[in-house]
Formats: sequence, structure tokens, C-alpha cells
Amino acid sequence: MGLIAFLFISFFALCLIGIPVAVSLCISAFATGLFVGITPIVMCQQIYAQLDTFTLLAIPLFLLVGQIMDHGKVTERLVGFAHSLVGHITGGLGHVNVVSNMIMAGISGSATADAAALGGVMIPAMKKEGYPSDMAAAINAAAATIGPIIPPSIMMVVYGAYGSVSIAALFTGGIIPGVVIGLTLMVVIYQWCKRNKFEVKEKRATFKEVLKATRKAIWSLLVPFIIIGGILSGKFTATESGMVAAIYSLVLVALIYRSCNFKDLIQVFKNALVGSAQPLLCIGGAGAFGYMMAYLRVPQILMQAAGPIVGNPILTLLFITVLYIILGTFMDAIPAIVIFLPLVLEMAKAANINSVHMGVLVTVVLCFGLLTPPYGMTLLLSSGIAGISAVRVIRALKWFYIVYIIIILVLIFVPDIILFVPKILVPSSFAT
Repeated sequence: MGLIAFLFISFFALCLIGIPVAVSLCISAFATGLFVGITPIVMCQQIYAQLDTFTLLAIPLFLLVGQIMDHGKVTERLVGFAHSLVGHITGGLGHVNVVSNMIMAGISGSATADAAALGGVMIPAMKKEGYPSDMAAAINAAAATIGPIIPPSIMMVVYGAYGSVSIAALFTGGIIPGVVIGLTLMVVIYQWCKRNKFEVKEKRATFKEVLKATRKAIWSLLVPFIIIGGILSGKFTATESGMVAAIYSLVLVALIYRSCNFKDLIQVFKNALVGSAQPLLCIGGAGAFGYMMAYLRVPQILMQAAGPIVGNPILTLLFITVLYIILGTFMDAIPAIVIFLPLVLEMAKAANINSVHMGVLVTVVLCFGLLTPPYGMTLLLSSGIAGISAVRVIRALKWFYIVYIIIILVLIFVPDIILFVPKILVPSSFAT
């Protein structure tokens, strides 16, 4: 037990003093390994083995698609399309932010990328419209969490790759929860605007204006259908779909929209490489950390400590939800998935919980963690863009927190919200 305590305490201590999560994972795992006689070479092998997975190539590819779309000014076209649909509703720009994030979620698969790309456009526009800075940042932070829920999703790629769960089933399982979260956020925005007597300054777009906005955005709106359609049809895997989407996006911005030149594309590729380095380094570090957890039999100890929870589906789901809510406040979602996946899978199997239900639920819970301090990345990004303290944004997020928790509880007690679409589109994943 002393070594287990050292493994976790050293990791959290390193994080608290500002050392990056990936490095903290490696240092704590290597140091613990030395105490039990495991050489650094073995630990390095574990890091390499964790990254030696073809499926993980989907991560830089989906991030590349997001970068291409952002630099190619496609984001502005998508915002214009969303504006034509919901800009006239009370809370117009707030709704535009949410709908834009729901569309971008089908392109990049990354909450932080969406928070940065759309936040740079929407937060200044909302402030100019009269939204308080804290509310503008809160809306952007909450809306960006939809990114990893509506497919494609980097979190789901990692969960599926290491949990041997169908990524197609996970992707389709995130559609309804993602849409429900988006619509619920819009209800909160609407009520806030009504309560604060926030006037509607936009007129309803005419059919001609909607058609024009659709025509401007139509080519970029096809990206999610290319990704999901290709996977469901069996034409290509999640990784191959990322490559197809990246090539399509390059053709779109370079030849059709002509909004990106060769110099811009060099910067796009650089940004995508740097952006993908963080999750991949975290995955490598999580591999070493997870190896030490397995060596010290942490999953088995936690299973024994869970006692009566084991075998009960609802209690198991509540336990894992609380576990990931806690983890999401202190660490990145990717290592949280990788490190505790053996425990999650073992508990799910003991309670006869569907692996797709569990995977999508874990993703939604970790997206909620993107809003919670001190490690809430969309919270921190949005407050930085708005130029205010995170504490002010947290106060504005209180109703978003409440509805998110309610949705998570509903997903626990009504699994068919997640499983309905996969059962129709990916029935092979449910074959016994």
C-alpha cells in the first residue's frame, strides 16, 4: 500500500508544482518502478507499446482537419450558417455559439480546439452584443464540451482502441447525448436572457438568407457525413476516415474556397503536430503509469474495496461517474481514460454493463470535467479569451453544471439514450 500511495501522491504533487501531466506520469511511474526493481528500459518499452497502435493515428488527423478548417476561415462560414438558423431566438449569439460547436464537433473531435477556434470569434462578438464577459466565456466553455461527444471524438478513439470497443458504435452512441446537451444548454441560455430582459436584436433570417448561408457552408458541412458515413459503410476505419477528411479539407480550403495558401498550410501542419503531441505524450505516460498500477494490483484492490458496488449496474455506473468527475478536475481526460480503463472494464463486466454505454458515459463525464477547476481546459481557455478570471466564469457556469449533472444521471438510468442509434446502425457490436 505504501508504494501505491507513493505512486499517486508523487504524481499529484508533481502536477501541483506545475510539471506537465505527461512528465508527471512518467516520473512517478519510473520512480516507483525503481523501488520495486523495474528498470527504466522496461518502462520505456511500456511507453512505446502504448503508442504503437494504428488507431491512435486518428488523433493527429482529426486535429489536422480542425486546424485546416480554422485557418481556412471555414469556422466563419459555419458560424454564419448557425446564425441564419438560430440568431433570431432570444439569446441569439449564445445559441449561435452552441450550434456552431455542435457542427464543429462533427469535424475536429477536440473540445479545446473548438473552444479556442470558436471562442476567438464568438466571445468578442457576444461582448459587443452586450453579454457580460463572464457569461460569454461560460457559454463558450460549456458549448465546447460537446466537441468530444458528437462524433468524431478523440476520447472515444482512445477508449475504443484500448478497451477493444467498436469505435463506430461509440461514435454513433454519442450523437443523441451530444444533441441533448446542446439543446439543454440553449434552454439555459434562453432562460438567462429572459430573466435578465436581454433583448433580441436580430430578425429571423429569410428563406433566401438561410439558403445563401447554407450554400456558403455546404462543403464544410459534408465533413461529418464523410467521416461517419465512411466508418459505418465499412469503407474505412476511424483512422482512415481521419485521413480522408484531412485530404477533403485540404482540397476544400486550397482549391474550392481558396482561403489557404502554401505558407498557411505549413503553419497548419505545425499546429496540428504540436497539438497532437500533448495527448500522445499523455497516452505514453499513462502507459507507464498504468503498468505500475497493474504491477501493484491497484485494479484488484479497488475492486475488493468497492465491495457491494461490484455486480450492481446502477451503483457501478455511479461509482465510475464519481471517480471520473474527481479525476477530470485534476488531470487530462486521455490519461484518465487509459490509466483506469482496466478497472472500468472489469467493473463493467462484473455488472453486465454494455461497453458502448460505459464508453460514452465516461466521455460525457470527462467532458463535464473540462468545465471544472483547476484543470478545466475549456473553462481556462474561454476565460483567457474573455480576459477575465476563471472564478468569475465558474460563478456564471452554475446552471450549466446543474443541467450537465442531470443529463449524466439520466444517461446512467436510461442507457437506451446512448444505445438506440448504435443498435440500429452498428448492430454487429451487440451480437452475443
